Amino acid sequence: MTGRLPRGSLDRDLILAAAERLAAEAGLGEVTIRRVAAALGVQHPAVHYHFARRDDLVDALLARAVERFNEALPVVESDDWEDHLRHYWEGFRAVLRADPALFELVVGQWARMGRSQQALDSSYLRIDAQLGVLLRAGFSPEQAGYAYHLLSTYTRGCLVSEYQFAGSLGATAPGEPLEASAKTLPGDLGQYPNLSKVVAHSWSYTFATDADYTNGLAIIVQGLRAWLEPTPL
Repeated sequence: MTGRLPRGSLDRDLILAAAERLAAEAGLGEVTIRRVAAALGVQHPAVHYHFARRDDLVDALLARAVERFNEALPVVESDDWEDHLRHYWEGFRAVLRADPALFELVVGQWARMGRSQQALDSSYLRIDAQLGVLLRAGFSPEQAGYAYHLLSTYTRGCLVSEYQFAGSLGATAPGEPLEASAKTLPGDLGQYPNLSKVVAHSWSYTFATDADYTNGLAIIVQGLRAWLEPTPL
């Protein structure tokens, strides 16, 4: 944002929007009262009026990010648990691939999220619904927990890999240039016979292209299906 705001127009939403842009550009560590005020063209006491401490600002920012993320997720109406998992986690990935600010706050600050009760409550509401899908499908509570952990860790890990690779190419987020650049490995692979065979069919530098993610998700779902199949007598 450039220029100064009209007197009296500053509110929490404007401050949080500026803080989110700053987090996307420079990381949450650079989000301070003074830097947000500078981005808005106001003096820092004007931001302090709404957020007494930086921690208050960060907590509100994380809570806003989780709520915005939840709202952006596609609604999955399938009664088939396998179809639901595929669509939900593909949507989870798609939303965060398209929005660097949400990626930084929802994935990059995963551990910090626990310090914001409002962010936790919003996250728990979404997680609770997804666990319900698994429990209704017949998974035990223990299995449902492991399944959610696996799917979440896999999806977030793929996103981290993509964003890191995109950053090395000077991109702000994963996209077509990343997909094109990630399909080959550098160097002469002649001395690695097994790697050479695999690279010719199913390998990428990031391990996280669309094909990588989709096939990995299919393997996970297939493995989960085996938990529900009766054990042969």
